[in-house]
Amino acid sequence: METLSIEDKIKLLRKVNLFSTLDTEELAVVAQNSQMIHFPKGTLIFEEGEPSDEIYIVIRGDVLITRSLENNDIDLAQYIAGESFGELDLICNTPRDARAIAMRETDMLIFPQRGLTFSAVLQHYPLVSARILYKLIVIIAGRVRQTHRLIKERTPWIQELKKKVFVDKLTGLYNRNFLYEDFKTLLPEYGIQTSVLLLKPDNFKELNDRFGHEQGDKALLLMAVFIQSIIREEDIAVRYGGDEFAIILPNTGRNEALSMAHELGRAIYTMDISRLTDGEKFNIRISVGVATYPVHATETESLIQLCYEKMNAARSRGGNRIITPR
Repeated sequence: METLSIEDKIKLLRKVNLFSTLDTEELAVVAQNSQMIHFPKGTLIFEEGEPSDEIYIVIRGDVLITRSLENNDIDLAQYIAGESFGELDLICNTPRDARAIAMRETDMLIFPQRGLTFSAVLQHYPLVSARILYKLIVIIAGRVRQTHRLIKERTPWIQELKKKVFVDKLTGLYNRNFLYEDFKTLLPEYGIQTSVLLLKPDNFKELNDRFGHEQGDKALLLMAVFIQSIIREEDIAVRYGGDEFAIILPNTGRNEALSMAHELGRAIYTMDISRLTDGEKFNIRISVGVATYPVHATETESLIQLCYEKMNAARSRGGNRIITPR
């Protein structure tokens, strides 16, 4: 396929989404400055950190784009015949942030051909290249919108990244980043009313002081397990920070939220943590703040802050109680 004529290359380019809107003159410029290359199965096409000076058009076969993240490989995309990749890196002139691998016998048209730079093509064909560049930007903008849609749909690799950002390492629950970032965007999906509980043990400092922080961490982990066993499948448990937990209750009004708070308080108080306290009986008491959207607040930050204030009010009144706005 190395000896393809300009006309044959133009025919191939017309079938590719990226170049399908270009006219014959523009396609001729791309064809004249492109190169057909065959990649055997398993070939590394480019590596992370390499210069990004080429656009790849898959004519036959398929290519996997993958990235290393903390010693794990995460698959980002897979391209088949008729698709192209590398446009954004080329225009931005940024190094590759992923690697590409031929998953089977693959033929690709590469623009510009190796040994030639995109800036050289721009200088030699300024008017035609400007039109090509404009159309590339339009296509890339469309891909960005598509990427946003995929993120909204929670593709597996986005979920993996979110785990690293939004999950607490000790308990496996979401962390407070989730409350202030993801919760805001998810709230409209949660129904007419959504309630939030914020709870804190009243006597956790005593547990830490008497039996050590390692035992305290184990108690927090046990609390997380109890919380998850009590809340509903659609509810979301969050480690807010330190010994504080938040519970998001979608499609739940004030009265139901209060019932859940009472149930959590009873369950945590009756937890058997004697193996953490050298056999000594120790009951964890909690204070809880409860607020409901949009009854008590119409923004997530205000809702969480109100919960926090009510939780502290419960503690200031002696603890072991639940407080909610009227």
